[in-house]
Amino acid sequence: MRGFTNLAKEIRDTVRTKAKEISVFRETGNGAIRILGYPLCAEADEWLGGLSDFSGPAPDIVDYEFVFPVSPGGSRVINVVENGHKATVDCYGYSALKIADCSLAQDLSIGLVSGLDFLRANRTEEYGYAAHRGALCVVVKKVKCGTVNGEPSVEYDDYCGVYVCVSGAKSDEDYACALEAIQTIKDFFLEAGGMWAFEYEEPEEGLE
Repeated sequence: MRGFTNLAKEIRDTVRTKAKEISVFRETGNGAIRILGYPLCAEADEWLGGLSDFSGPAPDIVDYEFVFPVSPGGSRVINVVENGHKATVDCYGYSALKIADCSLAQDLSIGLVSGLDFLRANRTEEYGYAAHRGALCVVVKKVKCGTVNGEPSVEYDDYCGVYVCVSGAKSDEDYACALEAIQTIKDFFLEAGGMWAFEYEEPEEGLE
């Protein structure tokens, strides 16, 4: 299978194509695309980079990340106006906060996207979470077919999580761009051969 860097570039290019439909991205080219690979087994970690340790009683798991500007040569910093005052937002950092919010929803078995409507103490930017749309996760699973007591059986082994976040436009516009990555991720693994399954949040009507 081709490396994680290949997948990251394909996701980047897919998101950039969609971002051209968003006026603020088209006009400025500024914002961030963050792509994070999270291994769920030793095999996936070797594919991602081999820095984790799954040998002990408590796995020491590494996040593998790439962050790109929304457009080639663009800045990851955007200009905003709040209460009549101009300010700058670093989408490099903010995209990480949205992925943290997505991961929190995942840990609570609520969903696989950021910005969902649920209450949680300290779910604020001060504590490392941005509860806004724009980040999602695709959980990749290896499918194994066999037999149990002579009957066909199918097992789904967790392989890795691929998180994608777009930051720099309105939340729903960021999310619409990130959604484009789902099919790219699925195609990448299916083209590599073997049998794969994918868990992700179905997009809401009107956002695709």
